[in-house]
Amino acid sequence: MSKDLDIRVYPINEPKGNTLAFANVSVGDLAAIRGIRVMNSEKGMFVTMPQSESKSGVYHDTAFPITSDLRKEINAEVLAEYERQSSLAPDDRGYEKPEAVTSGRSADDIQLDVKVFPLAEVKGSTLAFASATLDETVAIRGIRIVNSEKGDFVSMPQSKDKHGDYHDIAFPLLGDVRKAVSKAILIEHEQMSTERKQGIGQRFADGKEQAARRTAPERTSAAKRAPGIGE
Repeated sequence: MSKDLDIRVYPINEPKGNTLAFANVSVGDLAAIRGIRVMNSEKGMFVTMPQSESKSGVYHDTAFPITSDLRKEINAEVLAEYERQSSLAPDDRGYEKPEAVTSGRSADDIQLDVKVFPLAEVKGSTLAFASATLDETVAIRGIRIVNSEKGDFVSMPQSKDKHGDYHDIAFPLLGDVRKAVSKAILIEHEQMSTERKQGIGQRFADGKEQAARRTAPERTSAAKRAPGIGE
């Protein structure tokens, strides 16, 4: 595997729909992607990355490999692991608890690219959405900037299980990389907020100046028409 993939597939014992299994994939020391699906269709089985639905009803990948070659490799490995796991008795399936990821690399060794999308109208605790790309290899979408009593913080994209508990769908594997992503997103959001406030202030000042220019001739004309003392 070109990116040191750790793939774990969990077949559904009695599928009631098109979903045959769920899979988790870790890409080297970069990121983990959870909630990948093995799907069945008339044309055969295929793999989908975890998805979220937009307000317009369109589905988008929440996390995914950037290059088509890596995506093809992940898809092939997931399907191969599904075949292996589904051939086992249910009691024989499963994996040992994964070891904590250790790496000689730090956040300084990984190229980060973050983008922030502030909400036009904030109606709850979510202030903005963000995305992050790690080493031009894995993209994570649907990250949230959340406001709390203790200040703003960054939340990785999450899903809710049948018990009502939330779990991260995708996240950087190294702790200092996760901190670096959060810090970069918060800095970008703060800069955008400052620029937005300055822009509003400048537009307000420009509006006052334009209003003054429009009314100034009227006041001058009125002053010329006003009768002097003793007239």
